[in-house]
Amino acid sequence: MNTGTEPLTRRRAFSLAWPLFFSSAAVPLASLVDTAVIGATGTRADLGGVALGGTLFNLVYWSFYFLRMSSTGLAAQARGAGQSDELVRVLLRALGLGLALGALTLLIRHPFSTIGFRVLQGSDEVEAAGASYFLIRSWGAPGAYASFAVTGWLIGVGRTRAVLGVQFVFSAVNVVLDLWFVLGLGWGVAGVAAATAIADVVGAVVAVVIAVRIVRREFGGSINPRDPALWTATAMARLFSLNVAMMIRSWALLAGFAWFTNSGARLGTATLAANHVLLQIVTVWAFVLDGYAYIAEAEVGHAVGARSREALRRAIRITTELAVASGGLFMLVTLVGGPALLAWWISDAEVAEMARRFLPYCAAVPFVGAIAWQLDGVFVGMMASSAMRNASIAALVLYVGVDRLLTPNFGAHGLWLAFVCYYLARAGTLGVQYRTVERRVTG
Repeated sequence: MNTGTEPLTRRRAFSLAWPLFFSSAAVPLASLVDTAVIGATGTRADLGGVALGGTLFNLVYWSFYFLRMSSTGLAAQARGAGQSDELVRVLLRALGLGLALGALTLLIRHPFSTIGFRVLQGSDEVEAAGASYFLIRSWGAPGAYASFAVTGWLIGVGRTRAVLGVQFVFSAVNVVLDLWFVLGLGWGVAGVAAATAIADVVGAVVAVVIAVRIVRREFGGSINPRDPALWTATAMARLFSLNVAMMIRSWALLAGFAWFTNSGARLGTATLAANHVLLQIVTVWAFVLDGYAYIAEAEVGHAVGARSREALRRAIRITTELAVASGGLFMLVTLVGGPALLAWWISDAEVAEMARRFLPYCAAVPFVGAIAWQLDGVFVGMMASSAMRNASIAALVLYVGVDRLLTPNFGAHGLWLAFVCYYLARAGTLGVQYRTVERRVTG
């Protein structure tokens, strides 16, 4: 087994990252396609409903994103230490936990929807459309969480092209069903939600099949749920500790994005809709740049497993250089191509004009946020979940304070400026903890 001791180069980092550019972009593209189809065929209330319903769903969905992160970090460290048996156990534990949390999501979706739309603000029509979107899309939660677990494991063992294959299947199914359900059958908001839910389940099945084949071919064994070392108290306690801290970190980040959406909703339906469209662009760039962060997770995890401070610092330096350069490029692409994209994308003239007005803030995010996303990857690779939890809470407090200062005085301009500052706060609160964590994980 390759334990990840091969020195990382820019060429190798890019060769590992490029499949993740496309596979990571496929995740927000689900919401982007939903938004595009509804924006072209539905009403302003439908578009706002997808925005609010998507925000509420993301509060649940991304709460469990720690499954992807912990799976990557634990698999990478096991690979760096040359522990083949533990790699298989990491996969099984993550998959089992993902399916269990998916079942829990189905059980709580109705009360969560009721409570959520008492908090999120919108007109009666917007809230009705949002509730429909949320309740239908929730049926895909078990598949979505299982995909988190398995694709995280695939990244940790360096199989980034397999991740691309999984996300390609997910995207293809989602797009085809979106067009069929909405344009063909006229299901509207319910159609885009059903399309994404089905795509989540299909993607999970494909991911599991690929992972099982890798285990059998490269680790010379089969997946054994009765392995006596699989569910030991020590292993489960460690998994629980890591995941609880990362869940709190995810909640803090989700609270930040929910604050942004709700703050925009208070400025009117047109602002809410415009911000939702721009946020899809931000999210696509974030997930593309996460390709470098994922490589940082894997390479940092390998270095920690091998107890190599030199390899750790090399992984951080090379992946961050590439991420910052790419973030600058994406900023320019957004400024140049954004107006034409918005004109094609949005049929409502008022919403389109408002989106164009705030496009420069949207364009700044991939460049400003590159360091924050890379540090997330570094800390995942080091499995420094407590540090990530503390940093996310501190960044959220700073962001809310800045937003409350700027938005009442400068409207949507203040809203977006505070949002850009949020990324600076995320990077700063992680950066101040780096040296302490590095000394701990490398001895």
